[in-house]
Amino acid sequence: LAPSAGGDPRGGMRRTAQRLRRGAELLGGIGAMKSIVQAMRDKAERLEGSTFTIALFGAFSAGKSSFANALMGEAVLPVSPNPTTAAINKIVPPTAEWPHGSVRVQMKSAEAMLDDVRYSLQVLGHQVSSMDEALAAIDKLKPDAVAPSGKPHYTFLKAVRKGWTFASERMGAELRADLREFRSFVAEESKSCYVAFIELHYACALTNQGMVLVDTPGADSINARHTGVAFDYIKNADAILFVTYYNHAFSQADREFLLQLGRVKDTFELDKMFFVVNAADLAASTQELEGVVGHVTSNLLQYGIRKPRIYPVSSLAALDGKQDGNEALLDQSGILPFERDFVRFAFEELADIAVHAANQELERANGMLRQWIDSAREDEAERKRRIESLREALNHAEQRLAERDASDELKEAAGESRELLFYVKQRLFFRFGELYAYAFNAASLREDAGPIRTLLGAAGKDMLRLIAYDLSQELLATTLRVEQALGKLARKRMERQVERIRERIPSYEPAGFASPKFKTPHVEESLSGIAFEEKELTSMYKSGKHFFEGPGRMQLREQLEKRLQEPVASYIERHSALIESTYGDQYERLIDSLQERERQSVQEHVEGLLDALEMKIDLGELRRLQEAFSQL
Repeated sequence: LAPSAGGDPRGGMRRTAQRLRRGAELLGGIGAMKSIVQAMRDKAERLEGSTFTIALFGAFSAGKSSFANALMGEAVLPVSPNPTTAAINKIVPPTAEWPHGSVRVQMKSAEAMLDDVRYSLQVLGHQVSSMDEALAAIDKLKPDAVAPSGKPHYTFLKAVRKGWTFASERMGAELRADLREFRSFVAEESKSCYVAFIELHYACALTNQGMVLVDTPGADSINARHTGVAFDYIKNADAILFVTYYNHAFSQADREFLLQLGRVKDTFELDKMFFVVNAADLAASTQELEGVVGHVTSNLLQYGIRKPRIYPVSSLAALDGKQDGNEALLDQSGILPFERDFVRFAFEELADIAVHAANQELERANGMLRQWIDSAREDEAERKRRIESLREALNHAEQRLAERDASDELKEAAGESRELLFYVKQRLFFRFGELYAYAFNAASLREDAGPIRTLLGAAGKDMLRLIAYDLSQELLATTLRVEQALGKLARKRMERQVERIRERIPSYEPAGFASPKFKTPHVEESLSGIAFEEKELTSMYKSGKHFFEGPGRMQLREQLEKRLQEPVASYIERHSALIESTYGDQYERLIDSLQERERQSVQEHVEGLLDALEMKIDLGELRRLQEAFSQL
């Protein structure tokens, strides 16, 4: 990244990959090493082709695009894309098929687009079943009839109408574009509203080091309603960068996102979160800057994010410093401490996990060679005894590894899942007052802003969306904890299996256990089967004074909280069953895969020992191989 990062941060990974390939070459002719050789080649390929995904999050006004440009050292991303319709933008390394400057644009499918349009029209009080009906409804929309909370949806829908002629024949298509067209797809809302994601293949300091930069839609974007998309990046990205603007208060969307980070932070193997305070050059003094950083720190603590890594940065100064080669300006920008820490994280902490696994594979193969040599040296009587013992032990191990029943583990996981979901409902209603106050606020329910029935109806819909969003986030966070629990259960199961195998085959060394990857089940993003009637929303409203200063607001809150108990319980119950069935199937497949891998590994280990004991392997050749392998 930065010049001061120095050296080749991926050098250790490349060198390890070379050692793996050399080890695979040395052992390639030995049948009993087949799975180990393949594992070495697979790990070498992953190390050589490894990329690190950096996901940028933050509100529209936080300056994510300008910070991304500062990281790349070039003004690649337009810095003011429309906040309502922004798509996912990925900056990725060039390939033979997609050279530097080429752009892959994935348009939304017709079904996905209609779903987005219907959702926004529903927010504005319109029900449609087709795109033709939707376009007709959009043409009739008037801005003065839209409540403040519906303005982003109004803007989105008008962009859809404006871009329909261009996009209607391109729905679901993959388009190839250049840099000029890239900027129009990003910045022009009538195009960006139809885009699922854009991949810009670009050679720069960032991508040359194997980095993939994902600029996600702002938390206040219409596209951000697809909570599963954001969650996938939270879950799977190698690093999360949250960008906030100097002296800007966190928006409601920001707060919800940070709350989710706090929920899931402890499920990650490493702390992969970085927080950037952009436009730090606006600080009038060092003391003022320290005060802002302290304020951000205390706010993050409220969302369960303790000891955050916070970096005050001026993106504009950083970009200018890199482009002009101005070391003093680059130093003043504050980006260098971030880049040093980030490179250390990516190519030391993250890479160390992959390198350690590769070294374990090399040590395992080396240990097997030593075992074979020792076995070949034994006297004939001992060799015969061990041959018979190994064959019995192999048969016993294969029988044990053929037992795939995982019902006990699944019962334990299901119990933990149900307990987690029990607390989800408790936490939701603990937050209910906060969500209610956000939806039913004095600024939105001004009597001069339109008919109060319309405004109360919009507030009711807002609250249902807030409740559904909070539930979906809680459910997604729960899936990570379920996955973590299943990973631990799988690890314990395999450790028990290996322990029993080693009782009869002490020389056996298993392959390392990697944390399994699970597919997240689809979580509903809305509460089904509930809509507030106009009468129940207006029954407690006599006047603004009565509602906000008298008992009306609290009476309506109590009524709505009671009304939501059953729909929320039903939502959680449906997802409880979904989580159990989805993860149950995945866990059973995982166990099948792990035990089959272990069975093959034990078989190859025993075959190698038997070949040595039966003098089928040349002892001199084994020694030569082991000596060469030890040099790795």
